[in-house]
Amino acid sequence: MMSLQEVAQELRVSEKTVRRMLWRGELRGIRVGGQWRFPIENLAGFFPASAAGAKTHARSQVAPIYKLIEIGGIHYRIAGENPHDVLMDVVRETPCVTHKLRPALFKALWEREALCSTGIGNGIAVPHPIVPIWAPRADIPSSIGLFFLEEPVDFGCLDEGKVTILFLLLLQTLQEHLQAMAHLVRLLREESLTAFLKEVPLRADIFSELARVEKAVLPGES
Repeated sequence: MMSLQEVAQELRVSEKTVRRMLWRGELRGIRVGGQWRFPIENLAGFFPASAAGAKTHARSQVAPIYKLIEIGGIHYRIAGENPHDVLMDVVRETPCVTHKLRPALFKALWEREALCSTGIGNGIAVPHPIVPIWAPRADIPSSIGLFFLEEPVDFGCLDEGKVTILFLLLLQTLQEHLQAMAHLVRLLREESLTAFLKEVPLRADIFSELARVEKAVLPGES
């Protein structure tokens, strides 16, 4: 879920414009606790063109999720008693970000988390910088990192459950980000996959299962 403020920032429009788009039916959102929330998949493919303005098809510009995780890596025993400390450890473990860039990445992640929780429920959070403020950066490839927390942590999820699994999204363009998020959310609707991940399996088994599920659920995208 994204807040109204985050949608405005990512679409580079004012909050007033987002509200107008809601009333006109151009965007679809839901009311949660008196505030607007927007499912990520409702925004995927919103732009017919890439963030740079080149004409493209809305279909798969982004690599398969399991391929992005091959770049970002799978990481175990992430420490922290709160979201701040967990994200600091996540940044330390992210292989495609140099030591020099880690403070900037953490700042971007924490600013995003302050807008509204990146917890999507069922023990999972999907932290990411506000795109495209962080990217594109030629020195940081598009990637997704998968992180297993050492202990459950309260990320303020709507279902009030604690988080044990994180997917860190680092995508170079807004369209890549939206497509990757929509694909990931779709995969995580598969109860068999989330149950499998909660067993904290080995890396090789995770890649095999992700590839299998992605090819079954998103056959035209993998």
